[in-house]
Amino acid sequence: MFDKALTATAVGAAMLLLGAGNLVAEPQFVGLDMAPTKVGTISDMANMADFCGTKPIKVALSDGWGGNGWRKIVRAEFEDEAAKCPNITEVRYTDGQGNPQKQIADIQGLIAQKFDVIVTYPDGGEAILKAMNQATQAGIAVVPYAVGESFPGTPGEDYLVVTTESVVGVGTTLADWTVKNLNGKGNVIVLGGTPGNPTSAAMAEGWKAVFAQNPGITVLEGPVDTNWDPAEAQRVMAGMLAKYPQIDAVMSDYGQGSMGALRAFVAAGRQIPLWPSQDANELGCFWKANKDANPNFKLAAVTARTWMVRVALRKAVAAAQGLSNTEPSIIQLPLAEDSASGDPALEPKCSDKLPPDAILSSMLPEDKLVELLAK
Repeated sequence: MFDKALTATAVGAAMLLLGAGNLVAEPQFVGLDMAPTKVGTISDMANMADFCGTKPIKVALSDGWGGNGWRKIVRAEFEDEAAKCPNITEVRYTDGQGNPQKQIADIQGLIAQKFDVIVTYPDGGEAILKAMNQATQAGIAVVPYAVGESFPGTPGEDYLVVTTESVVGVGTTLADWTVKNLNGKGNVIVLGGTPGNPTSAAMAEGWKAVFAQNPGITVLEGPVDTNWDPAEAQRVMAGMLAKYPQIDAVMSDYGQGSMGALRAFVAAGRQIPLWPSQDANELGCFWKANKDANPNFKLAAVTARTWMVRVALRKAVAAAQGLSNTEPSIIQLPLAEDSASGDPALEPKCSDKLPPDAILSSMLPEDKLVELLAK
C-alpha cells in the first residue's frame, strides 16, 4: 500500500506539498491529508468504521505513566475504539512508569516488533521525540494526543500529526473564568502534572497571557508539579496552605487530582476558594456536599477529554491503511460545568451510580466504566 521505493524526486515533491498544505510528507504516508491544523468541536468527530480499511494491522498505546484513573479510562477508550476494526489483530499497551528512558525503550520495542500504529502520551515531552521520529522513519503511524498545539517536532517527519484539545485555549478559558469570578483581583495557585509534561506547559501559555493582562491577579505558584497524583497534590497543597494565608483560587489541570488538594483545605480548616479544573465525578460530588459551607467555592470544569485518544487512533489507523482523515485534529473545549453561571445544564455533575474516580464526560458506556474502575 505504501510505495517505499519512492524516488528522491517524488519525496522532494511531497515535502513541497507539505509546505503548501496539509499533506503528510514521510514517504510511507505521501499524499495523505491528516488536517493537522483543522480546528473543530466534539460534534465534528468522525466514525472509526470509515478508516478501518482491510489490511491487518497491530496498534499500540505508549503511555508515559499509567498510574491514575484518567490513564485507565484513556486506555479503555483506546481499546474500545480499536475493537471497532476487525482487522486490528493486536492491541498493546505500554507504561513508561514516569521514566522517559523506559518510554523510549517501550517505543523502540514496538518498532522492533513491527507495530503499524503507535498512539502516545509522551510525559517526557521533547525527550521522547527521537524515539517517535525513529518509529515514523520505520513506517509506523505515530500520533501524540492531548499534548497541546505547541508540541515540539514536525508533523509528517517526527510523527504523523498531533491530535489535541486546544490546551492553550483551556488555559485561557479557565483563566478568564477565574478573573471574572474574582472581579479581577486575587491570589491564584496553579497545579500541574508530571515534571516537564507538554499539557501543563501548553495550558500555562493560555493562563499566563490572561493573568498578565489583569494586574490584580497574583499567581503565587504554578504550574506546581503534582504528578497528577491526588496524594501528591494533597502534600504540596498542604505546604502551600502553610505558606500562604490568602489563596483565592486554585486552578488544576486534572479534576481527580483536585481532590487531594481539596482534602488539604479541609484538613487545614481553611475555606475552599474558587476552583477551575477538569470534570471528575468525585469533584462534582464534593462541590455539591461542600458548597453551602464554603460560599466562595465556585467550580468550573472543561471535559477531561479521555476520548481524545480515539481521535488519535482514527488518524493513525487511517494512515496505516493509506487513507486520509480530515476530521479536526484540534478540538475546542468550552466549559462543561460552571456553578457560577446559573444555568442548570452547567451545574457540576455527580453520579452515585459510578465510582468516585469516574469521568462522566468519557465516551465509554456506563457499565464499562463501572467494570473498569472496580478493578
